[in-house]
Amino acid sequence: MTTENSTVKVGDLEFPPRKVWMKTYGCQMNYHDTERILSHLSGMNFTATSEKAEADLVIFNTCAVRDLANQKFYSHLGETKKLKESKEIDPETGFKKNVIVAAGGCIAQTEGKELVAKYKQLDFAFGTDVVDNIGEMVYRAYSGEKKFAVTSWDRSENYSIETKITQGTPTAFVNIIKGCDKFCSYCIVPFTRGREKSRRLDEVVKDVSRLVEHSGIQEVMLLGQNVNSYGKDNEESLGQLIMELEKIPGLVRLRYTTSHPYDVTDDLVAAHAHSKKLANHLHLPVQSGSNTVLQRMLREYTVEHYLTLLQKMRTANPEIIISSDIIAGFPNETEEEHQATLKLLDDAQFDFIYSYAFSPRKGTKAAKMNDAINDEIRGRRLREIQAKQLKIQENIRQGMIGKTFRVLVEEKGLNKGVAKWTGRTSCYRLVHFEPETPENDYQWHWVDVEITSATALSTQGKILRDLGKKIQ
Repeated sequence: MTTENSTVKVGDLEFPPRKVWMKTYGCQMNYHDTERILSHLSGMNFTATSEKAEADLVIFNTCAVRDLANQKFYSHLGETKKLKESKEIDPETGFKKNVIVAAGGCIAQTEGKELVAKYKQLDFAFGTDVVDNIGEMVYRAYSGEKKFAVTSWDRSENYSIETKITQGTPTAFVNIIKGCDKFCSYCIVPFTRGREKSRRLDEVVKDVSRLVEHSGIQEVMLLGQNVNSYGKDNEESLGQLIMELEKIPGLVRLRYTTSHPYDVTDDLVAAHAHSKKLANHLHLPVQSGSNTVLQRMLREYTVEHYLTLLQKMRTANPEIIISSDIIAGFPNETEEEHQATLKLLDDAQFDFIYSYAFSPRKGTKAAKMNDAINDEIRGRRLREIQAKQLKIQENIRQGMIGKTFRVLVEEKGLNKGVAKWTGRTSCYRLVHFEPETPENDYQWHWVDVEITSATALSTQGKILRDLGKKIQ
């Protein structure tokens, strides 16, 4: 047990209490890795801070998938040069406090050596497969070693970890498979996360059982770059895992992401029919509504196959809602191919989508394609996709009015100038509602809310019942 001023001995070094500030970009896998990093650093006397200016250790957990996340990282990294120059004087030594700056994640995996060479303020970089070695790297930095990069891959056949949580919420991200074997022509993930490896089913079940019993976890998000491939190397499956997790007392809700349509199996569809804890939401990225574009993307399925999957899921669970990803303006996309994507929006009736204009990722096949499309065309097509989708989802969400949903409350804030609480339904929709009295604290409570109004982007409700923080 450490006190506020006590030190922790690690190897030959004394670690006094220090602050760590982390910035996470990108997918939920990255947020899961951030949880692991913070958990490891707590044993080295670091506590998390939301104020970068007071940090002794600054870590960026980067994403290489989207260009916007890339640019934000480079901008934020540039700002740390001023942080190092302006750090206050340590009254005990009379010198400026030593600020260590590190970059991890997908960009660091592919560009780690280049980053530490280019940015003077960056002390070290580390890849996606070594996050559990963060303690060793921090030790090296505080021992005086600078400008190093660790981007090696885990070469072991077995993938075994224990989930780390630090945030004190009833929700945990549980990684069940890492890597991806798909090599879609636009995607950098196989190069930043490596090949697929799954944890054993019994290990995951024990891990989740421990989280529920000892950490108060009630909602679990199963994670993987291609979570539908889970268990192939062990002759197990995602559907089997879901039905085993279903048996854990105290676990209220299960989610999983991200799915690849090619690997949706009949037993996974059956899990959506039979599981009482599996959320009424499936995120199934389609990327394009054109078969010829899907071929150039190397997505391994057709639009017809995809729509058949949606029909199977909706038959298995009539309450399920489907969301998706769309890329606008893939290289050499014709107007006819773009119109096919707009038609798919009508046919699929997505509840919501994440949509992006294509941006090339260095090292992918798509980045090497000769491309006749410019940014103006991409922007126009993206706006058309988004405008059409907003009309579709506004119509869909009108059907929520008058219905009651169970919501896990996440936070309190202002909604159009009114203090309201916000949470998510099983179908992953955000719901805003006013408290019964201003003093009511619903943080991480389960509540039943009746929907009173809905637009394409906002759902308002009235609280009917507060079930408290734990449902048995």
